[in-house]
Amino acid sequence: MRKPFTVTKALRSVSAALFLGAMAMAPVHAEDWPTKPIRLVVPAPPGGITDGVARLIAHQLQTNLGQAVIVDNKPGGSAVIAERAVMNTPADGYTLMVAPSSVWTDFPFTVKTPYDVQKTFTYVADVASMVHMLVANTEFRPTTIQQVFDYARQSKDPVNVANLSPGTRSDMLGELLSEKSGRKITVVPYKGSAPAMVDLIGNQVQLTFEVVTNAAPLIKSGKLKPIGIASPTRSRLLPDVPSFAEQGMTDFVLPDASVGVFVLSSMPKPLVLRIRQEMEKIMHSPKFKEQLQAQGFDAPKESSMDELQQKMLATVEQNRKILSKLGVASAAK
Repeated sequence: MRKPFTVTKALRSVSAALFLGAMAMAPVHAEDWPTKPIRLVVPAPPGGITDGVARLIAHQLQTNLGQAVIVDNKPGGSAVIAERAVMNTPADGYTLMVAPSSVWTDFPFTVKTPYDVQKTFTYVADVASMVHMLVANTEFRPTTIQQVFDYARQSKDPVNVANLSPGTRSDMLGELLSEKSGRKITVVPYKGSAPAMVDLIGNQVQLTFEVVTNAAPLIKSGKLKPIGIASPTRSRLLPDVPSFAEQGMTDFVLPDASVGVFVLSSMPKPLVLRIRQEMEKIMHSPKFKEQLQAQGFDAPKESSMDELQQKMLATVEQNRKILSKLGVASAAK
């Protein structure tokens, strides 16, 4: 005969369920991490710059930690799809995001989201530096940044600069170029680098800002023409191309972007520091630096966690001033 189900038994069942639930949600101790595979969410398709860096990180992490590390590409939506994927997981160190630093410093000003990116995510480490440069169609006559401005102001023919994607550093640099030309250069939006490059080579647009890593092979093969490096110094990949600063455009230089690792800001601090520690091991690895350079990337300047956060905040403030000057509506709250 079945025994009656009493209130006491019901309470015991509820207590047991709550206990098991609490155990399931118990915080991961930093010293025990990781005990299962790690996922690196990437807001870009396979084969691009960010994906390349993510795969180098994944290989090194897997070697160092003895756990499987999976790269999960979630392109589109100006990084929103990837961000949502990370936000829908626990802040336990098993889902990280590898993305350009610009998703934190640039995108919030031009990409509207129902959440605050800068409060939701913490940038843990720079891993690879991303230097941008201005490139032109080979039929475009100017060869320096000043000549570009002079030509745009005097020419009856339209001069267009491709914006590779909304919210990106290319977007901001394109708007700045247009403003400095007296709006004689028109910004043309594209959905990614590939279609913009097809139109640039075909002379449907005359200019664009592209990462040196992507632009260098096209320049060396004669498909594009370099105008200048949008950085204080030259790039080792194109040592003969002068920087904007060298060309007298010191006010047209933005901090170099980078690719690095983001975690949810709700993650316990000891775990954040543990992940940062693993990133430092990777960044200090001679083999990793060699692989990074072999793929055309540069290692970023070394910095502490505090210095990195200060750099990010300084870039945000600089972007805010630039966009305010340009009259571009800010999506940041």
